[in-house]
Amino acid sequence: MGDAPKLPGLRGHAYAARSSHRQPARLLTREGGEDLWVDLQNDERAVLASAHLSKLRIDAPLGSAPRKITFPDGAVFETRDHEAIEALTGKTRGSMLHHYEGFNARLFGVVAVCLAAVWVMWRYGLDIMAAVAIAFTPPAVIEQIDAGSMQSIDFTMAEPSKLTDEQKDEVEKVYRRLVRSLPDDVQEKHSFDLLFRDLPGMGPNAFALPGGTMVMTDAFVKQFPDPNVLAGVLGHEIGHVVEEHGLKRLYRSLSTYLLIAFLAGDVGPILEDVVLEGNVLLSLSFSRAQETSADEFGLALSDEAGFDPAGLKLFFEKMGKEYGDQEPAQWMSTHPSSAERVRAIDAFINELR
Repeated sequence: MGDAPKLPGLRGHAYAARSSHRQPARLLTREGGEDLWVDLQNDERAVLASAHLSKLRIDAPLGSAPRKITFPDGAVFETRDHEAIEALTGKTRGSMLHHYEGFNARLFGVVAVCLAAVWVMWRYGLDIMAAVAIAFTPPAVIEQIDAGSMQSIDFTMAEPSKLTDEQKDEVEKVYRRLVRSLPDDVQEKHSFDLLFRDLPGMGPNAFALPGGTMVMTDAFVKQFPDPNVLAGVLGHEIGHVVEEHGLKRLYRSLSTYLLIAFLAGDVGPILEDVVLEGNVLLSLSFSRAQETSADEFGLALSDEAGFDPAGLKLFFEKMGKEYGDQEPAQWMSTHPSSAERVRAIDAFINELR
């Protein structure tokens, strides 16, 4: 610090030691041996404090806030002349950071880079993090997610199924044929339990939870008793489970929240919501790409199990006639009626043939 330049008089305000009186003052430097000597004077040139430069405590710069210099006896000098302070102390980590934080043309480039990094993270990073999270998620946790979700469903919206045993048996036969057509390792990985619920106001619906729990509404079984239609829709839902769409959507949606929660040290409420109550999972919907992938999976699976894959097409056509251009109520993996989707199914069936 001995090579620091002398200041003819750095203007600012000062507080004498053990005083709260703020007064105009200036900072001056002079030779003091190996170290520079610094004097704090008021406008009457009375010396309020003196010390070697190395003994002063100089606060790091913070935006446009005044820099504060504290003398050993407690006297304080404040100034907004950041450049003069930097000339006195030389380049420091704090002064360099303050320089880069300042508003200048470079800032636009930094903002652009940050936005690009956020986009890359959103576009690619979240999927990678979700895949890693799924790989490290214990099966017991996934089973608990299914159990917690079903508890929420039964508590808030579902009533016991009013289907007859014969109706349930017919659907079970279709479902088991589909499951038996899956590779052995896939069958062992998931539970593939089929449940029936009466969900007033939901209409014909079927959905799958991440662990393999499958739910079909009474309205669906009554309106679509055709085994080929049942196979197409159940195969679609099995596709969501096998391709882990539910967990991918869950981890993508919660990645930012979970990161903040882990950093803050309070993950209890969100983990309880996901694992024990399942409320977050119930609010998610599958992406268009995932729906298309599940359609193709269901078509191939129903064909492999000996059903007519056109059954899924019949389902969408009937829903289209009933709802027209209006999409039915969206909830979990509800299937929206779409002419484009029907055309995609026709194209896929032609490839199967």
